[in-house]
Amino acid sequence: MASSSYSMNELEDLYANIEIEGEDDVANVFEFEESKTEVTNTELCIVGRFLTARAIDYDVMRHMMASLWQPGKGMYVKQLESNRFLFQFYHEIDLNRVIEGSPWTFNRIQFIFSKLKPTDDPRTVPLNNLDIWVQVHGLQYGFKSENVLRRAGNYIGTFVESDPKNFRGIWRDYMRVRVTLNVTVPLKRRMKLRRTTGDEGFWANFKYEFLPTFCFICGILGHAEKFCPKRFDSPADQLAQPYGIWMKAQPRRRHHLIGSQWLRNGDDDDMENPGGSSLGVNRQQSTINAPLIQEINATDQGALNHQRINFGKSKGVIATEIMQPLYGNIPTSPRESPSDSLEEE
Repeated sequence: MASSSYSMNELEDLYANIEIEGEDDVANVFEFEESKTEVTNTELCIVGRFLTARAIDYDVMRHMMASLWQPGKGMYVKQLESNRFLFQFYHEIDLNRVIEGSPWTFNRIQFIFSKLKPTDDPRTVPLNNLDIWVQVHGLQYGFKSENVLRRAGNYIGTFVESDPKNFRGIWRDYMRVRVTLNVTVPLKRRMKLRRTTGDEGFWANFKYEFLPTFCFICGILGHAEKFCPKRFDSPADQLAQPYGIWMKAQPRRRHHLIGSQWLRNGDDDDMENPGGSSLGVNRQQSTINAPLIQEINATDQGALNHQRINFGKSKGVIATEIMQPLYGNIPTSPRESPSDSLEEE
């Protein structure tokens, strides 16, 4: 009887390594050829994992990711391992939307994925890369160029593209570049730029958009400083934290102000729409149509108290529909949800 200390997988590996006489005498060699009967469409597949050691609820995850991506032709999800999943799409438009929209999260856990190639094995493809937008702050006059952004992108990780709006408008507080990060390598905080070799130069600082949980001690994604391995090498009071929350870019939220319908954003598109943003009209209408807080009399107060609604000393009541957001007709992106604080794992 097998010992209970061995798991089923360990027993299978142990028995598979036992050599049987005559089993390995004949070597079968085959030339690689593409199967005409096996249906494979890896061009429309991605394989990914989530940057966590926690267990992933497969059924909840696939429904959540489908609701985020909303593929027009549908998608199929297969669990390969406990934290490795295969996603198959049925049109390149749906696939490209997912790739270009990275990064994605599930329950605020980063999703790391890779597009499959025809000869890739989805169970062995390395999953350590993350495409992310990075803001480059502090660029001085003469350094706001495509060449500088490309070199900065390759310094941070691997340059993918720069934002087409970088060179539009009167003045930009920062420029954006899209890079591919290796999640096993510490994040880059800044980059020293000089005009000449003897020049003192200046620092260009990096802020990462939608940055997942990362460690303030080692700068690696996927864990907080509470679980950093470096805590075992030095006393807690001697551990430096060279990284911080300031490396996380603030979400570019739309502020719903009453003058937005007359304000422009400084881009060339303003010439095509001189009347202002169409959102301003919607905001104005939603404000006009919003119900008001009404006074209630003693009879209504007693009826409401009978329904177990307690107003304390207040004389007013806010109806259920009034408690909805003021601009409820404006959809909110799932990435702009209030989840800016780092979650410790």
